[in-house]
Amino acid sequence: CPPSSTYSPATALATQMRFASTASLSSVATCCFLTMNSTVSPLPPYVHHHHPSTGFSKLTLRDIVGNRSNQQSTFILLPSFKIGKNKEKSPRANTKSNRRVRFASQNIGTAKPTSTNASDPDIKLADTTKNDSWGISLSLFLTYLTVMGAKCALPSTLSLLTSQQSGLAHYNTVLSRQDIIRRLLALSTVSIAVGKLALGPIIDSLGGIMSLQIALSTLSICLGAIGLGSQTCPTLTTLTMYWIIVDFAFSSCWAACVKTIREYLDEKKWSREIGRLAMAARLGNAVSFAFFAWLLQWASSSGRVVVSNVEGAVDTSWRWVFRASSIVQLVPLLLLSYYGKAKSVGENDNTTSSSTVKNQTKRKSQSTFKQSLDVLRTQSRTPEFWLHLVSRSIIMVLVSFLLFIPTYMVQCFEMSSSSSARVGSVFALGCLLSVSTLSERTYPPSTLTRNGNDVYKRKSYSMLSFLSLSTICLLLQTAYLQNRIPLSPMLGMVLMFLFGFSLAIPFYLPSSMFALKRGKEGSATIADAFDVCGFGMLAVFNGLVARVLDVSGDIGLKAGATLLSRKRAWLPVFGSMCGGSVVAMISLYFAVRLEGARDVGTESKG
Repeated sequence: CPPSSTYSPATALATQMRFASTASLSSVATCCFLTMNSTVSPLPPYVHHHHPSTGFSKLTLRDIVGNRSNQQSTFILLPSFKIGKNKEKSPRANTKSNRRVRFASQNIGTAKPTSTNASDPDIKLADTTKNDSWGISLSLFLTYLTVMGAKCALPSTLSLLTSQQSGLAHYNTVLSRQDIIRRLLALSTVSIAVGKLALGPIIDSLGGIMSLQIALSTLSICLGAIGLGSQTCPTLTTLTMYWIIVDFAFSSCWAACVKTIREYLDEKKWSREIGRLAMAARLGNAVSFAFFAWLLQWASSSGRVVVSNVEGAVDTSWRWVFRASSIVQLVPLLLLSYYGKAKSVGENDNTTSSSTVKNQTKRKSQSTFKQSLDVLRTQSRTPEFWLHLVSRSIIMVLVSFLLFIPTYMVQCFEMSSSSSARVGSVFALGCLLSVSTLSERTYPPSTLTRNGNDVYKRKSYSMLSFLSLSTICLLLQTAYLQNRIPLSPMLGMVLMFLFGFSLAIPFYLPSSMFALKRGKEGSATIADAFDVCGFGMLAVFNGLVARVLDVSGDIGLKAGATLLSRKRAWLPVFGSMCGGSVVAMISLYFAVRLEGARDVGTESKG
């Protein structure tokens, strides 16, 4: 039908009917009309009713015939009609897809088909969602990398902070600088424990992204204040106050990362993301110690950081460590601010909803203080919660033995200080290798298989194998301390590597996956509840090791002290660790099995 300025929709319909009457019964007649007006008016209201699945707008006969004012529409493909009976009618002949009306673009005389290329909005949405998921994953990795690196700032500069030439004034006549540092270490542990106890429900209420933004901002400000100079951090007591705030903010980071994973990532990616966070933690420790050592050497060799005053030379090279730790926090902070604007998992499922509905969907993953406590109360009534708590707390103690590995290797294997420090790096390397290669294989998400019971069996046997290996390593060390078997320093280092390899996945994955799956809106509260008990047990264990270090140090100073006497001083530590490893192995095995039985039963009922 040729274009005509007087060609009305009713005329187009009649033309189409006449054309269809001359066609075969199974043919489809389609006609088009357009106007020659140079100005194009907006499409009528009924054009904007968008079909959610097909992308076509719907147009009825009443709309065509009864709305003559809509003749300004530039190009319309009318619905297809079939005249008479069609015995070979396709099953989809009367479906909605065969009654579609497509409104082409407003180019005169040009009808554009439905887009199936990369410009399609659905394809763009899928690509955007994928990029946002990748961006969130990268942001979380860098967050934990920089946070764990910043935590190494104090140990890297501890010897300089206690020096008279540190530039930090000390006016307390009762407590020495060493006493202040001891109290700082004790108060930092208390600060972390208090943060774990109080911040979980707050993180669940604010959401993971906002909690991480607050934590990173606090870390950057406090670390920057320490490193800026004597105007912001003039005394050792001031540094202690700043560091307590740093530890309090640090205590929220793991739970906030878990909460962000729950909000923004699909369940199939949870296990992989927890493994990546564990990798970030170990990489942060290893890279920061090496980088801070180089930075201190560079700063000390620079004449800008060594100045003279009335009391003598002052070396402020240690402030560069805190400055660098402050600056790197800005990288994940900016990434979280950018990718945190992306829709959460629940929002991506409904792209046509209004902003109000989207906000309501996003709030489903958040909760109030009371709701988080209700989730914790509900889960505390299950036996698997307490089994996970016991295993997580004990394994936290075993992993924290990393701090005492250099001293142990010096006293019991007679290694040098530099060689014993490398053994600590080997332990961290074992942890890193484990979580980077075996996290998804040994603790896969339950959505990877239809038979959920099988995947939980696989998880439980994997955890049993890992903790059996850790128990064997501790038993061999205990036998060596009792002088029953000989161990060379090289074999001792290999055992430490295997010890770290066996602990990383049982420490990071089971409890975190339990918090993600069972915690739901209270996932951060569940994760922090596990850590609170772990820090309590760690405080007791550190006291035990401190007494052993005092005893072994006195033995080493005595004339004629033997290696065997120093080794026996460490027997209570390894005896308690060996017993704890057995308890953690049994509790974690049954925790995973009970968790699987309950989840499979719930799914079968649903």
